[in-house]
Amino acid sequence: MTSQLKKKSFAESYLRFLQLAKAIESHPSAPDIDANEGALLNALSLHWMTGKPLAVREAMTLDTLGSPSTLHRRISRLKANGLIEDKSSPGNLRIKLLVPTQRTISFFDKMGSTLSKSVR
Repeated sequence: MTSQLKKKSFAESYLRFLQLAKAIESHPSAPDIDANEGALLNALSLHWMTGKPLAVREAMTLDTLGSPSTLHRRISRLKANGLIEDKSSPGNLRIKLLVPTQRTISFFDKMGSTLSKSVR
């Protein structure tokens, strides 16, 4: 370890988190998704967590994560991997909201636990 990281620091905690997260992500039970699908899953989950899940149509406007056709493919892949699902909107049953599945929540729970361990 370099002398700059000898004392406990935020940088050391973050780097330890990255090491632990990489180990979790390489585990056979971890979702088989690429970095772009992971970014989309995170974005969808953050909206859901704030109580404002995105509808498929709204998700297609996340242009920083890809074109609409690319986003549609990524959404389909996340659904096929059991990471997100459609839920009908309470106000309009024709609107399908994208929400994380229990598998995703369990994965995030493992990542949160890893984050907690990295700052000890």
